[in-house]
Amino acid sequence: METELARLFWENKAKEEAVQNQSLKLQHGRGKCSVFLLDTSESMSGEGLRQMKEALLCILNEYKAMNMDDNVAVIGFGEETKFLHYYSNSYDSIIKCLENIKCKGPSPLEAGILLSFSCIKLGGGHTVISSPLIIRARVVVISDGHPTDMINPRETMATTTQSETFHRIHSLVKRQGKWNPFTFIPVGKDPNYQLLGALAAAAKGGRIIGWEEARLYARLSVNFTVAGDILSHFENKKITEDIVRWRYSNYGEGTEEDINQVCEILNEKEVYGDIDEDEDDENFIERYSTMPCVGTRVRRGRDWRYENQDSKGVGTVIGHTDRVGWILVEWDNGKRFDYRYGSNGIWAKYDLVICDEPRQIPQNETMIATGCLVRRGLDWQWGDQNGDDESIGTVYRVKRRGEVYYIFLTTELTCFSIDKVRWPNGIKSNYRFGHANKYDLFLCDPRDPEVMSKYRTQMCKNRKSAKLE
Repeated sequence: METELARLFWENKAKEEAVQNQSLKLQHGRGKCSVFLLDTSESMSGEGLRQMKEALLCILNEYKAMNMDDNVAVIGFGEETKFLHYYSNSYDSIIKCLENIKCKGPSPLEAGILLSFSCIKLGGGHTVISSPLIIRARVVVISDGHPTDMINPRETMATTTQSETFHRIHSLVKRQGKWNPFTFIPVGKDPNYQLLGALAAAAKGGRIIGWEEARLYARLSVNFTVAGDILSHFENKKITEDIVRWRYSNYGEGTEEDINQVCEILNEKEVYGDIDEDEDDENFIERYSTMPCVGTRVRRGRDWRYENQDSKGVGTVIGHTDRVGWILVEWDNGKRFDYRYGSNGIWAKYDLVICDEPRQIPQNETMIATGCLVRRGLDWQWGDQNGDDESIGTVYRVKRRGEVYYIFLTTELTCFSIDKVRWPNGIKSNYRFGHANKYDLFLCDPRDPEVMSKYRTQMCKNRKSAKLE
């Protein structure tokens, strides 16, 4: 139970920090995103701290030397787990945040990874296209590989690959590593190579890099571009090392390490392909017939205890969590949190109450958002999937493929809007709203009395059906 509460705390903290990262977009470059998790625990004192600083300095100095526009965020996990620097391409500012690091306390790597979600999956960062490669935000862990439990600071430092703590961390890395590669840099007098190696192997595109070769991580930014160029020019053809060397000459003189790194990227190119993140994303699922369905609009309820997370506004149910009695809500202010609704066998709590207030959109605006009402659009080609011509659905997810896509080496910004809608008949699916200039959906105006009358009639029918079930 304590572990579950700790996980919930750090997941919610990550959502809050994602909003903070988003508010600092003006400090972001258009390059690739990396979040560095620095082990600031007591076991890192002395040699571990020195090597960790030197490794990150080498990476940042390489970015500066290459005149890169990559974004770097830094999180420390030790006595405190917190951001040391939000995403930025100001490398001198990031270097300064390393000056006052003190190594104290336990090593809650699990909490650090959960907090990093604010940078890699909750909209804090962005994805870059180096065609045909899709480079999602990456996680780099610099540690001696002796993590401790995030709720028990007195746990022995001898964490093994058989411990419960390791299995939870391994599960996190494996699950998120499907989309966001993890790199591990072992440091210290006695790093646990076995544990860090097992974690690296759990993620697609996972790597271990020695701290003395840390600059190779920065070289990935250039080498992704080279690999993308080669794949574009030699599609469906065998690519030899000679071809790699020849194409690399267009980007300057590559070292043997550069050539090897490009070859590695080419060999694992499926890691950087277009992935349907909805396939395995367990957040946006209806699990329980007794819970409000996705798309349901809600306000704070009788058992509310979360201060002003909702900005005293309205939100949308976007999924049922895997914990009985909890649902996931996205508020109109953009924040997402889990809340109690109903009974889990121990308690019956209602943090939320259902309402019939659809998302308000400014007049003459056409930007779609979670909670908006929609009908069939001009480019609809999905038959009676929505029920009939008059059915009104609710948007419960707006996907822009990693929030924002930057097309590498151009000034063009491209957003692919892929919207999840739930119709009154219970069918849920993805639809285009602007992608390739196609609009499967028409945005309804909640100020229109006819729209609201139809919407409320549908809500009443759904509630009656739910009671009969």
